[in-house]
Amino acid sequence: FASPPRHAPTRLLVFRYSVDTHEFVGPQPPVGMAVHEPVPVSDTDAKPTEVSEDGAGGKRKWTLSPFVGMKEDLKRRAPHYIDDWKQGFHPKVLSSTLFMVFTSIAPAITFAGVLNVDTEGQLGPVEVILSTFVTGSMFSIFGGQPLCIVGVTGPVTIFTVGVYILADSMDVEFMPFYCWVQIWAALMHFAIAAFNLCDMIDAVSRYSCETFGMLIATIYLYTGIRHLVEYFNDKDIAPALLSLVLGLGTAWLALTLSAARDWSILNKTTRVLIADYGTTFAVILFCAVPYWGDNYDLTPASVGNETAATIATLNVPDEFDTATGRGWLVDPSACEGWAIAFAIVPGAVLTVLFFFDHNVSSLLCQAPEFGLKKGPAYHWDFFMVGLQILVTGLLGIPPVNGLIPQAPLHTDSLCDKETREVNGRKVEVVVGCHENRLSNLGQAVIIGCALFYIKGVGFLPIAALDGLFLYMGIASFGGNSFYNRIVLLITDITRVEARGLDMFYGKVPKSTVHKYTALQFFILLCIFIVTLLPYVSALFPLGIAILVPLRIYKLPEWFGKENVDLLDAEGVAPDAEEAGDEAGIGPQTDLAMVGDNTEL
Repeated sequence: FASPPRHAPTRLLVFRYSVDTHEFVGPQPPVGMAVHEPVPVSDTDAKPTEVSEDGAGGKRKWTLSPFVGMKEDLKRRAPHYIDDWKQGFHPKVLSSTLFMVFTSIAPAITFAGVLNVDTEGQLGPVEVILSTFVTGSMFSIFGGQPLCIVGVTGPVTIFTVGVYILADSMDVEFMPFYCWVQIWAALMHFAIAAFNLCDMIDAVSRYSCETFGMLIATIYLYTGIRHLVEYFNDKDIAPALLSLVLGLGTAWLALTLSAARDWSILNKTTRVLIADYGTTFAVILFCAVPYWGDNYDLTPASVGNETAATIATLNVPDEFDTATGRGWLVDPSACEGWAIAFAIVPGAVLTVLFFFDHNVSSLLCQAPEFGLKKGPAYHWDFFMVGLQILVTGLLGIPPVNGLIPQAPLHTDSLCDKETREVNGRKVEVVVGCHENRLSNLGQAVIIGCALFYIKGVGFLPIAALDGLFLYMGIASFGGNSFYNRIVLLITDITRVEARGLDMFYGKVPKSTVHKYTALQFFILLCIFIVTLLPYVSALFPLGIAILVPLRIYKLPEWFGKENVDLLDAEGVAPDAEEAGDEAGIGPQTDLAMVGDNTEL
């Protein structure tokens, strides 16, 4: 007996079932939970057996024997490889592809601008777009879980700027040093994948995932808001106001149209179509607005270059070339021996960041709520990330890993959904997901096509992309219990149930919920502040890593194990959720009956 397999390696309690009496022997499974293929055993062996799970229903003990996890991943995913491509020929995949093009290229372009300024022209838009194209294509074709979108992230941008400052302070040439940082990180990735250390992701609970997800959402919101405010300092009032309209308009329209499934007007097919293409339409519309009518006079295209009297657009080269005009291959031998050895330190920090960032993005895009069927491939995918880092290091372009919130948004955009009534409330439930490789490959190739006309990217108004940042930050809050608990802190006690925020009350004392949330918010704030500090910003991944032992050892001591297990309970797959609803219980109660979120 088991609930639907978790999306991460975990431990299960296997309930014993007698084929003679057709009953469970010993401890009984919780009421309302789905039963899957009871294991026939003798009545005499009725004690629950603790086993290790590989994330797809197979059982094995954690081991350091080389390549065990990678072999299991390949064995699990290989039978689905052809179907992964067949599933791509569905209308929903096209809308998902276009959606991911904009949600991926917008951060890429914005982070490229940051890198161009903060590294004094060492890296720019061409390097970032090329990195997105090359690695996205590699991962969609050869990766185990193609739903995970990879690209240059905010944390990678912060890390890269930190490495540049470090190299400058040591009087070391940046590009060869950056290359060695990535080479060391790639070797560490290979070792972690080979010796099955990705099994440790089992220790990463919802607490750590949601804190990290909220950090990324906060970075997106901060970046978008900061840019819209800065326009009023750097620009004349007319282009500043136009930029504000572009940013807020993009965010508002994207949020409005993406929620079309809940509208009461139009038929279901039309509402779904609007929701699928809404964000894409919003970005295209507001990127075009500055070039309509008299607005054109406020664009750099009208005067030949960007000034205080024009809106901001991306500064790009006229042709496909590196930012500094260097060759495309970095010469690792140009780095001194002591600097090569020292590069191990930032390489280790990058490995810690990617171990957490990529695996968490992979966890989130395979959350039980999506009801995926084909299984994960954590070890193989981490090996692929290492291979990509080796490639990006030798090319002197930024490394990539799984994107948050793009990875879970990608899976969500591929899901078929229905509105159902659960415990008296109407909720949107996933009824199927088009697990495929074409949407990932398609978005990477379309972004790569921008390299053939890189000058065209320079026409995009940055303010509209800032609005997309606001949208992605806000969209990340959906389904995040941490965000729900933050809202709960300021919600009128008489309106808690009406807003659907009473999922914890009656199970955990209110004071405990608030204190637990306040501590989590304080930790989030501290980590976010670290990302803003010069010299130490590259170390913020260590703060994320500390969340894991904090959750395991200290939170149960401070708030009580049962309370923490309820507050940190995992989501459930749609079929399990339906089973719970039929039994008169909700998802949270379902999980409460299970207990520790590391055991089902």
